[in-house]
Amino acid sequence: MEDPRIAELAQVAARTAAAVAGGEAADALVATFLLRHYLGTDAAQLRDALGLALAQALASADEDQTVLGRAAWLNLLVEATAVADDERIAPALERLLAALQAEWPGLTRIDEVSASVEACLRAAAVADSRALVQDAIDHLERVIGGAYRPGEGLVRDRGGVRTRCDAADHVRAASALLTAFELTGRLPYSMLAEELIAIAGRDASSGAGVVIACEAAQVLCRLARLHDDPDYRGAAVIATGADYRAEASRILSAQSAHARSGSASLAAAYGLALRELLQHVR
Repeated sequence: MEDPRIAELAQVAARTAAAVAGGEAADALVATFLLRHYLGTDAAQLRDALGLALAQALASADEDQTVLGRAAWLNLLVEATAVADDERIAPALERLLAALQAEWPGLTRIDEVSASVEACLRAAAVADSRALVQDAIDHLERVIGGAYRPGEGLVRDRGGVRTRCDAADHVRAASALLTAFELTGRLPYSMLAEELIAIAGRDASSGAGVVIACEAAQVLCRLARLHDDPDYRGAAVIATGADYRAEASRILSAQSAHARSGSASLAAAYGLALRELLQHVR
């Protein structure tokens, strides 16, 4: 019997494609979801909407002045290089890389630093730059190392008062650390990612909305894949008894209604996480 979530994923794809075809501006989440779903299913009906979304991306990427926005566009363009034969992609990618790196010294928000660094790490393979990988990881270590307190997670000091960082900080830091682990094999990165996502999940103030919840689900799915590897389990210190797929599934079940009734961008965030979960359901 087919998993009903497969049909739900198809509905999310149809909805986002219809929004783009209807003239709704496609942000990076929408374009990324359409790209991944098209590549994963070869759904011909998505081709036109995907083409429109990628065309919008090339215009919107240069206009976006936010760190999180630029990071999201960079992630999209990195993935688009595998399928889109457009001479404008490479220079747009290079401009985003340069803009993000230039901002690192002045960034104070951990979610912004994490998203920016992770996008640059993902772009390093396309840019063919080992120096970029090292610079990005060094910066990530400085920022997260300065904010991390064992047992407390990430904290910030404001006026002499120390408070725990929010869910977005913990989730995006965990994601960046997992990408750093994937590139370097350094176990402390993945183990800290596991600790940070656990803190984000148990913090009562972590209800940060659909997008962050869906990003958390993707991090949990990535950790679940690591836990599937007996070599990794033998080498790393991991949470015993953790069922990260089940936890991701619970998160997405709670967000499903919001994703159906919200914007195309929220639907795309949900679709990206649901795709991640379904690709690795055992």
